[in-house]
Amino acid sequence: MQTVRGTQRDKPLEVEFATDTVFERSNIRRVKEDAKDGMKRGFEGWEYEETQYTYPEWHKKETLANKLAIAELAEAVLGGND
Repeated sequence: MQTVRGTQRDKPLEVEFATDTVFERSNIRRVKEDAKDGMKRGFEGWEYEETQYTYPEWHKKETLANKLAIAELAEAVLGGND
């Protein structure tokens, strides 16, 4: 995961599917900074944490997350064996 800045007009999507890549983004926030330290212009745009996956990597991650969610739901519905 890396911190990324972009100047998109609209808020970036949390999950974006490109030709051969999936981008997952979190902590998306609007940033507006004044110019400083000799910069001619400040920055106005978006800053977010981004992870880039290939389709197979993303599918594997999502499949595991879904299996864990189903197991947690089953435990909650059926209750523990106390």
